[in-house]
Amino acid sequence: MILTIMIIGFIGGWLRADLVALIGLLLLVLTNQLTPVEAMAGFSNSVVLMIAGLFIVGAGLFHTGLAERLGAALIPFAKGSEVRLFLVLMVTVTLLSSLMSNTGTVALLIPVVLAMSRQMGTSPAKLLMPLAFFSSIGGTMTLIGTPPNLVAAETLRNTSAGTLGFFALLPIGLVMAVVGLFYFYVIGNRLLGTSDVRAAAMPRLAVPHVSLFALSLSKGHPLIGRTLRDVNWSRDGLIVVGEQEKSVTHRFVTARAETRLIEGKVYVSGAEADVRRIAGREGVAVEQVDLKAVYGKAGGVAVFTIPTDSPLVGRCLSDSHLRNEYRLNVLQVIRPNEEIALTRLKDVPLERGDMLVAQGEWDDLERAGDETALLLANERVTDVANRAVSERHQLAAGLIMLMMVALLVFEWVDPTVAVWLAALAMVLTGAVRHMDVAYESIQWSSLLLIAAMIPVGQALDNAGIMTWLVTWISDSFGQAGPVWVLVAIFLATMGLSQIISNTATAVLFAPLAAALQVSPVPFVVAVAIAASLAFMTPFGSPTNAMVFGIGGYRFFDFVKVGLPLQVVTAVIAIFTILLIFPF
Repeated sequence: MILTIMIIGFIGGWLRADLVALIGLLLLVLTNQLTPVEAMAGFSNSVVLMIAGLFIVGAGLFHTGLAERLGAALIPFAKGSEVRLFLVLMVTVTLLSSLMSNTGTVALLIPVVLAMSRQMGTSPAKLLMPLAFFSSIGGTMTLIGTPPNLVAAETLRNTSAGTLGFFALLPIGLVMAVVGLFYFYVIGNRLLGTSDVRAAAMPRLAVPHVSLFALSLSKGHPLIGRTLRDVNWSRDGLIVVGEQEKSVTHRFVTARAETRLIEGKVYVSGAEADVRRIAGREGVAVEQVDLKAVYGKAGGVAVFTIPTDSPLVGRCLSDSHLRNEYRLNVLQVIRPNEEIALTRLKDVPLERGDMLVAQGEWDDLERAGDETALLLANERVTDVANRAVSERHQLAAGLIMLMMVALLVFEWVDPTVAVWLAALAMVLTGAVRHMDVAYESIQWSSLLLIAAMIPVGQALDNAGIMTWLVTWISDSFGQAGPVWVLVAIFLATMGLSQIISNTATAVLFAPLAAALQVSPVPFVVAVAIAASLAFMTPFGSPTNAMVFGIGGYRFFDFVKVGLPLQVVTAVIAIFTILLIFPF
C-alpha cells in the first residue's frame, strides 16, 4: 500500500519526487516494514556516494570549459543537424557505457550535452533523457558494463553451465541500441518536451569590450610608494583596477584608494588617448592588455544592471559609494542606443537599465549582486567566478578525467574511491574553485531520491512479497514450458527494476533463474538484460535520477517516453536471447 501511494505521488506530481520518496521511507519505518538501520542504508550506499563525487567531477569539466571544448569537437560530426547530433551523442554514450560505469559515463557527458545544446541552440531536455536510456543499453554489452551482468556471470559460475564471456551479451545490446535509435528517430524525439534547465545550461553573457592598459613601474620610479589617493588619476579619466608585483606572477591585487604603487604593473581602464597622455607625463611604459589580465582566484569582472527601484538611479558614480562601500571599480557604463564618454564616467547620472561593467574581488561582486535593490547581476556572479578561476586548469581537468576512466575500466581501486580521488583532485588543482562550489554542484535532490528508494527492495523482501512472487512465477508458468517461464521472469524483473535498483533486482531473481530444471543460461541472461531496462521512472536507475532534475522533467515524462521504448526493447531482447541462447 505504501509503495502504491508513493507511485501515485510520483505520477501526480503534487509534491517533489525526492519529498515523496522520503515520506514513503519514513512510513515504511513507522509501520515496521523497515528498521531505522535498514532505512538509512541507502544514504551510505556506494552508488549514492559515487554519484555525489561524479557531480563534482562534472562541475570541474564544465567550469574549466573542457566540456564545451569536447562538445565543440563533436559538433562538426553533427554538421548542423539535430538528428546527427543526437546520433553522435547516443553512439558515444553507448560505447563508453559498455566499458565503464553507466553512472560515470552520464556524469561525464552531462556537462558536454549542456555545452553542445547551448552551441547548437537546442533544448538539453531533448538529449538528457535519451542519454540516460542509452547508457543503460550500453551497459548490457559487456560483462563489466553494469552490475547485473556481473551478478549473472557469478550465478552461472556456481552452476554446471559455466559462465558468461566478456562480450557474450554484446549482440543483444547492439540490437537494442539500433532499435532504440530507430524509436527515437520515429517517435521518441517528438514525445520529449523542451523543459527549461537550470541556469548552468543557459547561454553565457559576454562581458562587453573594455579598454584595459598596463603601466609598468620600474625600480626607483618616483611613483613607487605613493597611494592612489595621492596620484588622483581619476580626475584625468583613468580608473585604476589593480596592480601586479614584478616578482609575483598570477597574483593580481584589486586597487583601493589607500593602495600604494609598487614595482611592477598597474592596470588602468580609460580612453586610450588619456592613458597614453598620463603615461607620457609620468614617464612610464604602457601597453594594451586583455581584460582577462585582471581575472584571478581572488577577483574579476561582472556585469550588473540598474533596476527601476535602485537608489543609484539619478546619482553619479562619484557619489554612488560603489567603490568605498562595495569596493567595486566601475570600468564602463553601457546605456542602450547611447555612447557615454569614458573621460566623464564618474560624473554621468545613472539611469534605470544602465549596465555597469564592474571589477573587484569575487566576494565583493557577489555581495553587490545580492543587494537586489541596488544592482542586479546579469549572470550569477558565482558562475562567472567559477569559470574565470577554473578555465586555466583545463589540462588538469582532462588528465583527472582520464585518470578516473582508467581506474574505473581497469578496476585498480574500488569505483567509489576512484571517483572521489578524481573529485578531490578537481578541487585541489583549482578545476573546481573551492569546496563550497563542489557542494553546490551536487544535485542533492537526485541523491535523496536514490538513497530513499534503495531500501524499498529490502522492505519488499521483509514483507515476503519477493518470495511470493518467485513462487507464483514458478507455479504459474512452470507447466507452460521454458519460453513462457523466461517471458514471465523477464517481465517480473523488468517491472521490479522500475522501483528498486537493477543490482538488487538481479540479485533477487538470478538464483530463481538458475534453479530451474532446464538450461539456466537463457534465464540468467534474461534477468541481467531485464534488470537494466528501467526507462519508465526517474528512479529506475541512478542515471535516470541524475538527469531528472537537470532536464526539468516531470515523472510522467519518463512514462510517456520510456513506456513505448520499454515495450519495444523487451520484445526484441526476448527474441534475441532465445535466438542466441537457446534451451
